[in-house]
Amino acid sequence: MSRPSLRVFVIDRVSASAAGLTEGKRMVDPTRKLLTLRSLDDFVRQQLTDISEELEGNLKIEGLAHAMHFVLMELVGNAVKANLKRVYFARHNFDMDNSESYAAGIASFMGDYGNTDDLEYQQALNELDLHVNVEVDVSHERALIYVRNNALILAEEERRIRRQLAGSMNIKNIVEFSMHYGDETEGRGLGLAMIVLLIRDLGFDPEYFRVFSDGQRTVARIEFPLSKDYRPIRKRLAKLNPA
Repeated sequence: MSRPSLRVFVIDRVSASAAGLTEGKRMVDPTRKLLTLRSLDDFVRQQLTDISEELEGNLKIEGLAHAMHFVLMELVGNAVKANLKRVYFARHNFDMDNSESYAAGIASFMGDYGNTDDLEYQQALNELDLHVNVEVDVSHERALIYVRNNALILAEEERRIRRQLAGSMNIKNIVEFSMHYGDETEGRGLGLAMIVLLIRDLGFDPEYFRVFSDGQRTVARIEFPLSKDYRPIRKRLAKLNPA
């Protein structure tokens, strides 16, 4: 299915120079990139390639560009697909809050995916203001990658993603994941498992990869610590809001 062609806005802001780094921090150029899109077209694919290559050049981590390109393509593709699913459900009168209607809608959506009218969906995405944001924020202490879409994740979707992520953390390869944790609801979850494996292969802790709702959007977040003093976001939030 070719995606609706929509205008994409790119913001690239570079902060002050990397002078005065303290011991234990990687020499990087602090940068922030923001990409806003509705569809995964050729222009967006090229932007994701450029972002991935620039990130490897900045962080000086061999293989990062290839890995990040896969990660960004997977996360952006999932976010765009989630928005298209909302449009499909609205157009075909499926109820996301009713388990039977939701199951029927998913089956119908997966069967029709790839055979829908691009112009119709472009108009619907505009009408519903459904979009995806990609943000890459690099400082001396960490690199943060966010993919956000403004279609809120449903409880059933979040449970499935959490199950797949939890199952991915200790696997050795994709075959093992597929045998024990894959499901056919909306694909087997192999993309999430590949992201976990790639993060691990780069030498980072895959526990720093999270998919969650912030109350307004669905968020996928990856943290790459670049300093021994870096405190993960979850730990900082837990300290601010102890149970």
